[in-house]
Amino acid sequence: MAALEYIRLGPEHLQGLPRDLTVFTMVVSPIEVHGRHLPLGTDIFIAAAVRDRVVRALEENRPEISFVNLPHLYCGSDALPYPGSLSVNAAFLEGVLTDYCKGLAKQGFRYLVVFDNHGGPRHHLAIASAAGRAWKKWGFQLIDPFIDIYRRMITHDPELLSMTGLGPAECGDDADNHAGTNETSLMMAVSPELILSDVQEVEPSYPPSLGGAAKIVDLIGRFFETVGRRRTGADLRHLAQAIAWTGQEGFLPYMGAPALASKEAGEAMLGAHVKISASLIERALAGEDVRPVAILEALSFLRRLPE
Repeated sequence: MAALEYIRLGPEHLQGLPRDLTVFTMVVSPIEVHGRHLPLGTDIFIAAAVRDRVVRALEENRPEISFVNLPHLYCGSDALPYPGSLSVNAAFLEGVLTDYCKGLAKQGFRYLVVFDNHGGPRHHLAIASAAGRAWKKWGFQLIDPFIDIYRRMITHDPELLSMTGLGPAECGDDADNHAGTNETSLMMAVSPELILSDVQEVEPSYPPSLGGAAKIVDLIGRFFETVGRRRTGADLRHLAQAIAWTGQEGFLPYMGAPALASKEAGEAMLGAHVKISASLIERALAGEDVRPVAILEALSFLRRLPE
């Protein structure tokens, strides 16, 4: 059975859905500049394609599950600070998602899966915080597979690299973090007709050297690594790279090498997204707590800072 559309349903139809076997889905993303070669809705198009593939995969294996798609939420934090991006404060995003969970939980439902493809740190912190509040208040599971996938990408997780056949600088890591090889490949696989220009003509954008605030954050990260706080240290060093890139005067609104993208690499990454996402949903349905752990979780107060 194809996924239902929430806004097309009536209250009687909702009432008839099994509470323990109904999974709501929602694409959540800011509108964001992705270089001159990709559209502003890149993250949305990719996330929606992942959602549809995950639903199809689970419907084949678990036909007893009912999927209900909520409308896209064009709302996200830490969009690239470049003319054309539209972003909201993380506290606002957290509040919206918490209230969505509350509304579903009051109807007796238990699961909402957020699909996104956006790596903003406060964006992830907001989603993870909303997930924590929903779990504690209502025993409701807000699941965001991309938070797990994103950490795997930037840390060169061996399982992810094995699943995709991709390597550093082509898997969405710090050297390929935004609209580079990985995201351009994903768009080639998802919606090639929406690519705006010949990617072969887009010059690569390389990570800059660290200086100023970025260098200080990197040094703090290295200190945390030396005292055994490896995850916190790695998160801070990732943040340092982002600060260095977006802090440059006249920085390019993409990071990586779009010219190296391919549809095959995009399909490989999509396959990994689907496999990891489906596994998290299965684990949640089995009663496991699969709340997301965001990058910079140790500095969760950052989500309260204005953009």
